[in-house]
Amino acid sequence: MKKFADWSIRYKLLSLLLLLGITTFLLTGGIAYIKYLGSLKQGVFNQLTGIRRSKAFQIESYYRTIHSHVLTLSEDRMFFDAMREFKKAYASLNAQPVPPEVREAVIHDYRDRFYPQMQQLGIARPRPEDYLVVTPAAFHLQYAYIVKNPYPEGQRRDMADTGDGSEYSRVHAKYHRPFRGIIENFGYYDLDLIDYETGSIVYEVNKDRDFASSLTNGPYRDSNLAKVVKLCLATNNPNDVFFSDFEHDEAAKGEPTQYVASPIFDGNERLGVFALQLSTAAIDDVMTGRRGWERDGLGQTGQSVIVGDDYLLRTNVRGYLEDPEKFLARQKANGISDAILNMIRTYKSTILEFPAMLEGVKAGLEGKEGTMVEGPLITGKRALESFMPLKIEGLHWMLGSRMDLDEAQKPVREVQRLFSWLGAGLLLLTVTAALLMTREILRPVNALVDAAQRVSAGDLNATVKWKRKDELGVLSNTFNAMTKSIREKTAVIEQKNRENEALLLNILPGEIAARLKAGENEIADSFADVTVLFADLVGFTVLSSKAPAAEIVDLLNGLFSLFDQAAEELGIEKIKTIGDCYMAVCGLPRPCPSHAEKMALMALRMTDATRRYGEEKGFNLQLRIGLNSGPVVAGVIGVTKFIYDLWGDTVNLASRMESTGIPGEIQVTRSVYERLKDKFEFESRGRIQVKGKGEIEAWLLRGQLRASGVSG
Repeated sequence: MKKFADWSIRYKLLSLLLLLGITTFLLTGGIAYIKYLGSLKQGVFNQLTGIRRSKAFQIESYYRTIHSHVLTLSEDRMFFDAMREFKKAYASLNAQPVPPEVREAVIHDYRDRFYPQMQQLGIARPRPEDYLVVTPAAFHLQYAYIVKNPYPEGQRRDMADTGDGSEYSRVHAKYHRPFRGIIENFGYYDLDLIDYETGSIVYEVNKDRDFASSLTNGPYRDSNLAKVVKLCLATNNPNDVFFSDFEHDEAAKGEPTQYVASPIFDGNERLGVFALQLSTAAIDDVMTGRRGWERDGLGQTGQSVIVGDDYLLRTNVRGYLEDPEKFLARQKANGISDAILNMIRTYKSTILEFPAMLEGVKAGLEGKEGTMVEGPLITGKRALESFMPLKIEGLHWMLGSRMDLDEAQKPVREVQRLFSWLGAGLLLLTVTAALLMTREILRPVNALVDAAQRVSAGDLNATVKWKRKDELGVLSNTFNAMTKSIREKTAVIEQKNRENEALLLNILPGEIAARLKAGENEIADSFADVTVLFADLVGFTVLSSKAPAAEIVDLLNGLFSLFDQAAEELGIEKIKTIGDCYMAVCGLPRPCPSHAEKMALMALRMTDATRRYGEEKGFNLQLRIGLNSGPVVAGVIGVTKFIYDLWGDTVNLASRMESTGIPGEIQVTRSVYERLKDKFEFESRGRIQVKGKGEIEAWLLRGQLRASGVSG
């Protein structure tokens, strides 16, 4: 065998290339593998932590939104009036004797229908009389709305009145439909009004068994609704909002329920308590991303749940939502008692029935957060768990997110296999390349590799300088032509993207456009408090019939451009124009605490701009403007020629303020007046007739009293 020194230069070069290639691969590949594997494992932990924090933010935001909504509704004039009228009607019924046949029918209903159901559920009290109402009004109302109006299991009572001609029936017919609309439109389950003096439920949308009874000394005085009502009755702060925890509600046949309540004060006068029963389905939608576990990054086994301080679930678990019977069979095999499984079947829910199988529950309830690997408790497999406390006023809850460890570490195993195959492939490639390489082909190849890497890094000006007229020279020229073509096409694409972006932002708000581009198909959001403006040119129809079309278009374009400029300066969102009508809103899609004040400034500027613009054009132009503040729903309508629009009673009333207004004036509702009366000058119009609303109070906005802190 020849000595190495006697080998040809070609074989020396090949040997050195082989040694260098193998050594480099072993060193760099090994280091990269170890570091990447560690990063990937940490990434799995970080992913679950991020999901947990995201879900915590969503559920906390959901409860904050409910808090704000309840507070807003409890301050609504409609609830003041309803509370007074229902109390009066309830007291009138309480003064009437109960006919023997009515009393007997109610007692019979409890004894023969309700009590056997409670016995079947295994939660019945010793006697049927333990559930029976006491007051005459309760007998009258439960007879009229429950005994005479039975309804199928799982459905809500839906009637405007009983048709008995009573004062209560008249008041019920007046308020039932709008109150039912509130719970349906905003995803609640029930709505209650409770008298401050007696603690009696004087109105309830769904008419459960606690309807018309007293929460102070009646049969349901220990319910979770009664607990939050007592807190409301004890407070002197009209802005207090109280949440109950989930409890089994006897009035709802033992189903787990949760309530939120706030006192109703009209000035210093205590009227009562306003309460909402929250929907477990709505909470599940938040926690599951509307059953989008895989879309949220939780794979096929992951889920996020809420656990209370009793270590019981406050949400439904994923397995039950996906396949209840399969889930129950698996839990039975894991040793869960038949009593718990039967309750889950009865209530069609794991809330308060299923114990939390998360090792981090105690830590989360103690205020700690973290991520760890837990033992095989739920599915018989080890799992990755992330936990943290929830910051919801009045509730001691924690949130946990988990995923089977096998699924969580699937990317790690895939990387291990990838590196194994990649190592074998690269080793073979190194040997093959070393055998085929010569000095003559290494130089142009390296030049091409260098240029390709620069292009990959974003340098589209990279070129290959290889002048020879061989195949590599042709390849180099082709590469250079390709990079030139890419540069030209990239420039064209970037220009088109800028044009499309500008066009989209002219149609939609920036945040909405971003969501639409991200692939969100149905965009509809609720906003608890915004201010809506409607403006209309007075006499425009007559004007348009006398002037040429081009002049009319030019007139409107110039005037509305002034409005658009003012809206942009004040941070107001223009919604649309229809002919000579202009609609705008402040407070969405980005919340703005001073939305009413900004919109008032906008209206004043529009009125002044219209007058000055009309003088310049030789026309007597006047605006009629209407303002209203309150909750709205906003979203994108349509697939082609789509628009961003608003709905809700707040929008309708703002439109009515414009249509019933005075030319050249700005007419506002009480909601706007109450917000701005200390900052702007108003003139009362008294009560005006509004279609669909009857008589309501209205004011004319005259101007600012003093500097308000909002630029205009």
